[in-house]
Amino acid sequence: MGELRALRSGSAIMRFLHWDTLIICMLAVNLCASQQASPTISSISSEQIKDIGDSVSLECDITNVGKFTVGWQKTNRDRSQSFNTISLGPTLAVAEERFRLSDDKENNTMKYTLTISDIVNTDAGLYECQIQVNSTNKVTATVELLVRHPPILQDNLIATAITKAEGEDVKLACAAEGYPRPSITWKREYSAILPIGGQSFSGNELSLSSLAKEDRGTYFCIADNGVGKPDSKTINLEVEFAPVISVPRPKVAQATEYDIELECVVQAFPSPAISWYKKGQQIHNGGSYSISQTGQPDDVTTSVVKITSVGSSHYGDYICKASNKEGHAEARLNLYEQRVPNINFSGLKWSNSGHALVSHLGIVVVTMLLATLL
Repeated sequence: MGELRALRSGSAIMRFLHWDTLIICMLAVNLCASQQASPTISSISSEQIKDIGDSVSLECDITNVGKFTVGWQKTNRDRSQSFNTISLGPTLAVAEERFRLSDDKENNTMKYTLTISDIVNTDAGLYECQIQVNSTNKVTATVELLVRHPPILQDNLIATAITKAEGEDVKLACAAEGYPRPSITWKREYSAILPIGGQSFSGNELSLSSLAKEDRGTYFCIADNGVGKPDSKTINLEVEFAPVISVPRPKVAQATEYDIELECVVQAFPSPAISWYKKGQQIHNGGSYSISQTGQPDDVTTSVVKITSVGSSHYGDYICKASNKEGHAEARLNLYEQRVPNINFSGLKWSNSGHALVSHLGIVVVTMLLATLL
């Protein structure tokens, strides 16, 4: 019985030693794994500058990569929060044949290469080589790919039509993408002088203060970087101003029974309301009066009152009035009587007696000659 107990005791000791040895070995394995060198990125390609249509190879050299996962990720420099996964391990995450992956092992170093062919301008950005060590830790290195391409003005940052009131300030702004970085130049239509002086200005913003009506018009924003053709956008600047009235003929003469036109020219923006008055009463279309208005370039409106078969009641002062939201103006014209018809008026017509105007003029001329001879 004693021998049996001894054997059982020895067996128990052996089982204990067996498990103890197994545990020690497992701890040793884990210890060895924990002491294994971590993966590192020993080198990555330097900055790359390419033209559209070129190819580029981005190389990432990793030591002690083991079974860790390596990938490429692209970030746009101007939008750091936006990124695209290019690859994860040996698998491409983009469905474009222009992208290709390769790897090559030499001693303890693995070279991971991302090749991009037929480069387009949207390929430009920061390319990050990543080693995922665990769920919260990764080793990274970055290389920037710069792509030369013509300037592109950003439409969403450019107001193509701006309206300001006279006396106000305004800033005309442009922004452009491209590599090399584009420069911005401002010009006016027909090479007109800029409100700040000179025919051109360099800078992203053109600041104009105390606007005058002469500052209105078309401005050009031109982006150029020496690659391809410059890009340009048109900005129309409107300046609201109160009416300004000019009268080509402040005093007009006409004989009775002949037609005549009274004219005033109004410059204003927005378009003005124009009305005519005589002796404090507004004149309307009808009877012997006919009013017409014609728009012209540079915010000019010509208003004409045609008087058919002038009579004695038509002589006197006429007032042309114009108004818009910025203000109002008025100008005075005088129609007076003369014996000889005003032949400078293009609307001169046949007389009411049925005789040709030519005949009437002939009689007038003969009368004047006789008076001279006598």
